[in-house]
This record gives sequence, C-alpha cells and structure tokens, in this order.
Amino acid sequence: MRHARTSFAALALATGLAAPAAAQEYSFRMATIDVETGNYFNFIAVPFAELVSDLTGGEVEIQPLPAGTVGSVFRLHEALDDGLVDMVNWPAAFLGNEDPFNSMINTFPTGLGSDSILAWLYYGGGEELLTAHRAETMGVHSIILGSGPAEWFAHSHVPLETVEDLEGKRYRTLGNWAAIVSDKFGAAATTTPGSEVYSMLERQGLDLAEYSLPGENFNQGLHETAEYIIYPGIHAPGWSFELMVGMDQWEELPEEYKTAIETAARLVTYDSMQRTMLADMEAVRKINERAEAGQNTLLELDQEFRDAAEAAAREWAVETAAEAAAEGNDWPQRVVDSLFPFQDAWRASSYYMVTDTRQ
Repeated sequence: MRHARTSFAALALATGLAAPAAAQEYSFRMATIDVETGNYFNFIAVPFAELVSDLTGGEVEIQPLPAGTVGSVFRLHEALDDGLVDMVNWPAAFLGNEDPFNSMINTFPTGLGSDSILAWLYYGGGEELLTAHRAETMGVHSIILGSGPAEWFAHSHVPLETVEDLEGKRYRTLGNWAAIVSDKFGAAATTTPGSEVYSMLERQGLDLAEYSLPGENFNQGLHETAEYIIYPGIHAPGWSFELMVGMDQWEELPEEYKTAIETAARLVTYDSMQRTMLADMEAVRKINERAEAGQNTLLELDQEFRDAAEAAAREWAVETAAEAAAEGNDWPQRVVDSLFPFQDAWRASSYYMVTDTRQ
C-alpha cells in the first residue's frame, strides 16, 4: 500500500496540489460496507484515507470503519444523521427504492460500462446531479468515491437463451434490476441476503443468482454451486460509490482541505477501477480453467437478449421517472435526461476505439 500511497501523493503534488500549512486538525470516522479484508475496503476506503492524510500533511485524518461497526450497511445514512459517523462510503442503491434516483445514479442495468461511466460522472453531469440531489434532499455533501467494472450476469442452474427464459425463474437480484425482470419478464425475483446466496444456489432454492464481481463471487465459491456462469453483467455494467459527508463537517473545512479531499476521491476512483479489474482477471482466469476442464459452462448473452433487456430497462426508467415527477420528484427524470443521451452519443462516436477483447 505504501507504493500506491506515495504514487498518489506525488501525482497530486506534481499537478499543483500542495499540502496546506498546518492549522487545525480534523478527524473523521468513515463507515463502509465492506469487511477489513475486502476489496472495496482496501481498494477504496483505505487508499482514500491515506491519500487525504498525505495531501493535508496529516491535518485531516479519516478512519475507515469496516462493515458492521455501526449497524446495518443498508442504514449507514442514519448513522451519519445520528452523528455516529462523519462520512459514509457506499453505493447509492443501498438507500433503497424510496427515491428511484438512488437506483439510477451509480449504476443502471444495460447502462454505462467501465469505458464510459467515469466520463459521464465527471464530465457528463453525473456527479453534479448526485451532489445537488444530496444537498437538497438529504442535507449532506456527496461526491464520487470508488468505481469498478461489470459483475457476472449470473451463476445459474439453467441456460438462458432469450429473455422469455426468465419467466418464473427464481432469480436472486436486487434493486431496479429486480423490478425490471419481475415486471417486464415475469421472473420470480428475490432479495436473498448475500450471506445466503451460496447455500440457496447449492440447495437449488434459486435457479440463478447475481451477487457481485468475479473476484468476490469466486471467493464466495459460487462457481461450485451451479453449472452455468453467464456473462456479460448487463444488470451492473459499471458502477460507482459515493462519499457522503455531514454538511456541517464539510462546510467548516478550509477550502484547501476540501480540495484535497476532492482530489483524493477522484484519484482513488480512477485507481479503484483498475485495481478491481486486475483482481477480477485472476478469478476469471480460474473460471476459464474450470470451463476448459468441464467443471463449469460459460454462456454469453446474445445481442437479442441484451437489446430486449435494454428496451425493458429504459422503459422501466421512463415510467418510474414519470411517476416520481407526478409526485413532485423530478430527480429521476433528470438522471434519465442526462444518462441515456450520453450513452447513445458514446455509442455513436466510440466505434473508432479499440477494446482489448478477443473472442
């Protein structure tokens, strides 16, 4: 970790961000959704805390707290409100479906992938929407902190050839994708807790399940529970986490410390995407070996499946945004109006790019 920390600090200083002169010290407790040994904790939370310390000459110290330290990972915003923590690092989707904005802003089924999601967040208006939404509706300051690539689509006992094959299937999934596959394709979506996915698949209490990234799925042993491993992960093609900070704590920080935190967050976000992909590569290599040995069957979703899923996902988003707007909440519509045109423009103009993929 020292190598990454030193490299980050050197890059920031080379671009003109010098550590401010020593003044008042600030200390923050940051809640996370991951255990101490997990990739999210070690690729996002720890490097961020170290870099902020480096860039502020130790005047701003952040203590990352592993999952479970302050209660349920799905209720960390309450811990922030109650003053139990000063910061939260998590995906927006963990706020649930009370506001559909949260199920659209940090990842969207069939939406932006690892090549395009950061471009939209930083230069297409995504982070700006997030920051404005949090300030207006929750009274907190929020910026992007952490990103990564697609998950496996599913570990499955059944092959999927068309979206009609989802009809009646017991499918472990979450959030907006659960709503989409239930409403549009008749799947029996269930929100089985992550700790129970292995046992439910092993007992065939589920027909298929999406859980997490290839590296995490492999660590959980999900490849042992079902024959088929289906890709690509169109339900979560690219993702980001956010950093939520209590507004009072944020506003009392000197401007140079705010700049240091924002710079650290952006550097770690770009870095976490690369580190996560490299960690996943090793897991995928092992899955490839299992497939070659006949222990698993890799199954690629064809374009017809992907097109049908995208049409359904966008239809769900438009309908959901309209319902929210009718109730006085225009935030989901603002995401729809930003995200989909950006994705369409990216596709129309990115054909010249080379992606290092070989069938």
